[in-house]
Amino acid sequence: MGKIFKFKTGDLVICKYDLEYLYYPGFSLGKPYINDVFFIGIIIDLRESPILYFGRDVMYEIVCLDGRRRNFTAWEIELLRSA
Repeated sequence: MGKIFKFKTGDLVICKYDLEYLYYPGFSLGKPYINDVFFIGIIIDLRESPILYFGRDVMYEIVCLDGRRRNFTAWEIELLRSA
């Protein structure tokens, strides 16, 4: 892979969707997301997605504490604990 990954698999992270740039289909406008603004989870996969995300960054697949898998970019993630 050509990009340098900021995080690695196994890292514990806190994430927040940045809807200014992208619309996430899983985001329901009908339900208030006051308590779901931040997600905490563990990175399980790293991949480059230049077509979907304008070549800006790498996508990280994260298993969140609620058991759901979500995808975030590096600018939406903060490291809590390194693996």
